[in-house]
Amino acid sequence: MKATNFIMIGTAIAAIGGAIWAFTSNLPVCLAGGMGDMKMGPMPRHMAMGGVLIGYRQAQKIVNAADREGKVSGSKKHPVVVFHGKQIHIRMIAVEPGAPDQTFEIHKLVDPAISVKGGAKIDLTLLNMDYGPGMMHGVVIGKIKPPFHMVISLPVKHQLVSLPMIMPRSRKSLRKSLYYAESTHFKAPEKPGIYYYLCQMPMHAKQGMYGKFIVRR
Repeated sequence: MKATNFIMIGTAIAAIGGAIWAFTSNLPVCLAGGMGDMKMGPMPRHMAMGGVLIGYRQAQKIVNAADREGKVSGSKKHPVVVFHGKQIHIRMIAVEPGAPDQTFEIHKLVDPAISVKGGAKIDLTLLNMDYGPGMMHGVVIGKIKPPFHMVISLPVKHQLVSLPMIMPRSRKSLRKSLYYAESTHFKAPEKPGIYYYLCQMPMHAKQGMYGKFIVRR
């Protein structure tokens, strides 16, 4: 292995270690010291983090929209959520309660393929409903294929968009938790093609947190 690869992996591991045990000093007063079993302090500044704090009711509105928007097609084994129109909003849930670890959900489907029309203007929202140290999640879309390595080098090939990693929910209790959500927008390529969406947190894509992103005519 090249020395640069060792450095990249070492940097990632160090960043994860700092992230797992630290972030309460950057949270609002309502969360400081109130993270249940998670004991964390300030996030390393060099780690790209994002997210807006929302309550349970707001989180449920995002879940309901994710279950409602887009049309499910394909087979049970290979589901596809198809979005029509030139202006769409895709809402993704990172590890919806009851879903397997290290997965994305739309329409309660686990890591479904997403299909959009070429040239569509897309609003993308990610809600992190996961819980526990290290359960930060983000989304990157680009022409990168599985199998994925432990560490994903960013930007990926032909990257369309990147949502920074956001924190897990604040408590085990769903109703008593605060959640993190993040949104961005981008334009799908005019030319049809196959891309992949994935979580850039080290090991997550390797463990299966990814799906196809299809640009159609």
